[in-house]
Formats: sequence, C-alpha cells, structure tokens
Amino acid sequence: MSSTLKKILLVDKEPGVTRLVRRALEKAGKYWIKEEHDSQFALHSAKWFQPDLILVDTVTEAADRENLKREVQKDAELQDTPFVCLDSLKPESEMISGGILSGYSFFAAPVKVEQVLQGVEELLFGKD
Repeated sequence: MSSTLKKILLVDKEPGVTRLVRRALEKAGKYWIKEEHDSQFALHSAKWFQPDLILVDTVTEAADRENLKREVQKDAELQDTPFVCLDSLKPESEMISGGILSGYSFFAAPVKVEQVLQGVEELLFGKD
C-alpha cells in the first residue's frame, strides 16, 4: 500500500454497513480501510493498523464504544487519532447535522454516504 493513503478503521457489528462505507472510501482512491465487526477486538486492530481515523457506528453498545474511545486515548500512539461516530448510516438518506456531542465528533442520523466521504476528506485532508 502506498504510504500516502490515509488509514481508516471502521468499527460496526453489521458487515453491510462497513462494506458500504469501505467501497465508497476505497473508490475515492485515498484510503486504506480495515474493518472490525467486534468492538472488543477493535482496540487490537487499532494498535496494529495505526489508523489516521476511527469511524464507529453508534449502534455499537455505548459501553463498548466508551471503552474503545477511552483505551484509544490512553494509548500514546493512538491518542491523537480522530474518533468519529456514525449514526444510522443509510445510502439513500440525508444528513441532518454533524458536530461534537459528549466528546465525540459525529454525523447525525440518518447519514448519507456522500456526506461521510466529504466529512472524512475534510477531516483528513482539510478544507479547500
């Protein structure tokens, strides 16, 4: 893989969701994606993969999500990695809002895949 690709860890218990996001991000040609469907293994994946961004679906149990975020923040190599929550990702729907809530960056429900792509692009590469 090219060292210029940004690495993204997708965490969602539903393979259909990660597949949808993965395909869209890979199509952009700027990202190397690692999927994790078990939040308990996500920290191990993050330590190995060293992502530039962690995208977590909010359907993931709140306690698991909080534990993952806490463990990422405690890890010296991961603590500055952006941690973004996706809420009810649906390709045909519109994004209502985004922002920061309870310490998380997030895309509010329902989310349109194109909005996720735009948000990831701005987060990892900056705005034009």
